[in-house]
Amino acid sequence: MPFSGTIDDFATDPYSIYRAMNAQAPLTAIGPTDFIVTDPALVLEIFADHEKFTSVHNLEGQVPIYEGAQEILRDTLFYRGALFNEAPPAHSAFRKTFIRPFTPTAVEKLVPKIRELAEGMCGDLGARTSFDVMRELAYPLPVTIISDMLGIPEDDRTQVKQWNDLWLALQAAPLPPEAQVQAAEATRAYEDYVRDLIAEIRAQRRPSLILEMADAIDTPGAVHEVDDIIVAIRVMIAAGHETTSGLIGNAVSRLIETNRWSHLAETPAAIPEFVEETLAADPSVQSAPRSVDQEIDLHGITIPSGARLYLAIGAYGALSGRRAPGPDPNAQSHPHIGFGHGIHRCVGSHLGRIEARVALEVLLAAVPAMPRLDHARPPERTPGGFVFRSFSSLPICW
Repeated sequence: MPFSGTIDDFATDPYSIYRAMNAQAPLTAIGPTDFIVTDPALVLEIFADHEKFTSVHNLEGQVPIYEGAQEILRDTLFYRGALFNEAPPAHSAFRKTFIRPFTPTAVEKLVPKIRELAEGMCGDLGARTSFDVMRELAYPLPVTIISDMLGIPEDDRTQVKQWNDLWLALQAAPLPPEAQVQAAEATRAYEDYVRDLIAEIRAQRRPSLILEMADAIDTPGAVHEVDDIIVAIRVMIAAGHETTSGLIGNAVSRLIETNRWSHLAETPAAIPEFVEETLAADPSVQSAPRSVDQEIDLHGITIPSGARLYLAIGAYGALSGRRAPGPDPNAQSHPHIGFGHGIHRCVGSHLGRIEARVALEVLLAAVPAMPRLDHARPPERTPGGFVFRSFSSLPICW
């Protein structure tokens, strides 16, 4: 039975929608060629079969794009697939060019810097009575870290984030035609900037992840060129801060709503497990798309060639139960696939966990009294549809 609601319904409560969908069928049509997969076992099955269910089309947008915007985007890299969404061996070869800074050992070395930044953002809370978690901590912390790693100059970061937000909006938000055209033009300007930045970093030999990726172009086994780096950087900036920003905000909201702020402030050793709980119960990435290149039959439903399946990451945590660990070895008693599953699992999962953990540690220590949501300034959600779940603003007060 097709889904009869709207994309906006997912912003309020996606989990009741997943339960209702799954009670009817393990996958539900949300359009002529789009389906949401809610059954946990089927989600894992599709994640694991990267040959039949491809992620190569993931960056082509999840909402219709009007012709005026498409005309602009056809002259950009918007429709170019990311190599880390390809199947092996191209996927594996490209992933090796940027994996080093995201290993557990490398990420642990960033903890002092992450803590210093978080403490600076939360340093004066003892003299205040309110704080916007998203705007003052959850957004600036991870975007600063990923920008430092990539080599994006500090003076350019506000503009880069604005460009990245517009590129993401083209991916997931149902924008009106004129807004799509503006976002498409911003996408072109964004790519021009990154291309120039790569050339500048290579010429100046500035140590950075961009330099490592550029230097790897001419090495044996390399499968990428500058255009592939541009595509990768755009995704890494989004994944490197949007997912973690949403995770931090969702965790803070969950702490307040479940009345566990004081307990976690008194037992900071429990913070890592609470991060895992949030990844299971309210992940910032709600679904991961996969496409089929030929018609297939899936649980008695005909999936046409070119169809897109949205693997409901949020449904996995909501429907899996809590009795046994899930496929993520770090998830402990909270089974989840908050960072994906299979060969395309998020390379930045260690960094995201550490940033969320440190942000919560610092915020819990800095807020001088039990906070509550600021009803004079209600939280605001970003328009993420069934793909993203995050706040754009989360004011708390005490």
